[in-house]
Amino acid sequence: MDPISIGAMLLSAFVQAKTQSDAAARQKRMAVESQQRALMSQNQATDAAMKRAQEFDPTVRKQNQDEVTQDLTQQLEQSVPSKPITAQGVEVGATIPGGTADYLTSKARETAKAAESSRQLAALFGRIGGAQQLRRNEAVGFGDTAGEIGRIQTGANNMGNIDQIGIEAAGQPSLGGMLVSSALGAYGMGRASLPSVAKPKPDPTRFDGPLGGWLGTGFQ
Repeated sequence: MDPISIGAMLLSAFVQAKTQSDAAARQKRMAVESQQRALMSQNQATDAAMKRAQEFDPTVRKQNQDEVTQDLTQQLEQSVPSKPITAQGVEVGATIPGGTADYLTSKARETAKAAESSRQLAALFGRIGGAQQLRRNEAVGFGDTAGEIGRIQTGANNMGNIDQIGIEAAGQPSLGGMLVSSALGAYGMGRASLPSVAKPKPDPTRFDGPLGGWLGTGFQ
């Protein structure tokens, strides 16, 4: 086998090994990147769940309930009529002749009493309604968090499927490299299979020199 045939086959083996090595490296790199994206999505889902869980810390929950109760109490206080009404449904001071000292004193007293009663009632309804509103807000928050985690999971699954296709494709050796390797191997094998041409052996009985053939069996 001549050196050219050997060199072609060696080069064919090198190109094939390099092509396969590059494909394995690409596949490994893409697999690592896919794992990193999956971990990132998992962390996003965990962060969303932890953020929602923190709202059930006793201190945070009390603060949220106080805010809801305060807002609801203010709304109830603002809905109180501008003219105070007694428990009997009569406007304060309506039964007392106007312009007298008794009228003014009684009206002020009844007004203050009605205002205080309205504040206490608003505070009571605020506490009752605040607890209910807090639970409704928490239920809505649970739904929002569940939806966010679901969207993250769906996106991660879709990306994982796409990555898997890319990883499988990256593991395939380059077509160009394989063709070059095959061509070199075929050339080397084909050249090695050619019949060798034997070189003529020198005749020791002849001397073809400047003086012509004069050795051997005699002068020629």
